[in-house]
Amino acid sequence: MESATDCLSTSIALLPGFSRDKAVDITVYCHDRTFKSVDVLDDASGETLFKVDSKGATSFSWRRTVYNGSGHKLFDLRHLGYTLKNDWAVEDVEGKRICSLKHVSGMAARNRSNLNAVIHGQSAADDVGNTIEIRPRDRGALSTVVQFQGVELANIVNTEANDVARLEKKGLDRTVWKARINSGVDISFILVAVLCLAEIEHVWRQ
Repeated sequence: MESATDCLSTSIALLPGFSRDKAVDITVYCHDRTFKSVDVLDDASGETLFKVDSKGATSFSWRRTVYNGSGHKLFDLRHLGYTLKNDWAVEDVEGKRICSLKHVSGMAARNRSNLNAVIHGQSAADDVGNTIEIRPRDRGALSTVVQFQGVELANIVNTEANDVARLEKKGLDRTVWKARINSGVDISFILVAVLCLAEIEHVWRQ
């Protein structure tokens, strides 16, 4: 069976070794509002694929650190400031920016979850025409498609959103997300997309 990336003219891998030869379903559990603890599980095996932590929005750059299931750091996801044009950057363990994401059209409610992403190549010229689109399928962004060059890479669904006080005492996660990721697609990149969507839900209550 042809994988999603077989239909594309260029590779969109964020990190090597995080794509599968079959479609995979993952669940992302954001346990708290500020991403102090996030667990990402493979639905089929129950294996922990990633863990995420954060000290919260304690500086100009809100940083979330992503680890693999063994606890090795993979990259940081940073929110660069708090302006009407929100931007995120993925930086590898050496601090090099390897991916950028941004809002397409300001902060109007209908546009909050419209994101564009670019996984950076060796030069700026490599990035031209390589925009990955993250678009809600509905006004509330309960379902979101990730696509590149007209090819669907993943479908993301917000399955649980608990905007209530004392989440932990009530045994609730702030949000839970499920992603169906097509074969050949980098799972770590789709996690980045989920984390940006989760931030929009947590902070702006999409």
